[in-house]
Amino acid sequence: MKNRTLKVREVFRDYVLKRRAPHSTRYGNAITAQILLKGTWLEKAGFIIDTPVTVIVEENRLVLVPRSQL
Repeated sequence: MKNRTLKVREVFRDYVLKRRAPHSTRYGNAITAQILLKGTWLEKAGFIIDTPVTVIVEENRLVLVPRSQL
């Protein structure tokens, strides 16, 4: 299967984070990172519409796995 090249983009958060500590004034950044995945190649790779996906987070790496394969 062909490799894909994507870009991490900047987007505005559509919610406000609650305070993390009682005396904190930090509510979190309104800007966050986003990676958008779309295309017919997703279904060809086993990610059909409405399939739950698990994201395994490692340093400098994200692994996406359809839950039916865990």
